[in-house]
Amino acid sequence: MLAKAVILAAIAAIAEARFGQEGAVQASIQTLNTFGQPGQAAALAGQTPGVLLAGANACAKLALADQIVAALGNDPAVIAAAAQLVGAEKNFNPSAQSIPTLCSDVTLPATAALRGIVPLVDPAVLGSDVENANAAASLQTPFGATGLSVADVAKAQGFSNFTAQANA
Repeated sequence: MLAKAVILAAIAAIAEARFGQEGAVQASIQTLNTFGQPGQAAALAGQTPGVLLAGANACAKLALADQIVAALGNDPAVIAAAAQLVGAEKNFNPSAQSIPTLCSDVTLPATAALRGIVPLVDPAVLGSDVENANAAASLQTPFGATGLSVADVAKAQGFSNFTAQANA
């Protein structure tokens, strides 16, 4: 019985580690309550879980990141929080899909400071080590992205194990 409880606790810990990651992004955006109109940061933060769901369009989080900057301004704290959203991993269910989706819309994100950032992908995806290293690096120094979509940038940096998804 004890072994069963330990196994269940371990499974729960693994599930928690992979799911619910949007909470960190949501919290960073919610802390921007001194920017924009009262309640605007909280309302924008409340939209982050929906754009990070596995079934959400890959371009939706980029559009939301642009919306955050447009509504709250281009203060470095706002840009950092929006960049965190651009680089965030979308939830992914390897048993339901074999590869993640990345946005192929060359107009997103429209905010210059957010262009060239590539997202994290689930560690179960072949090539995730390359993409996740690139994602971390791109938050520090975005890759060149002139005329390129996030999908194009990821591919140019050596990650191609994804499905390109247009803005819906």
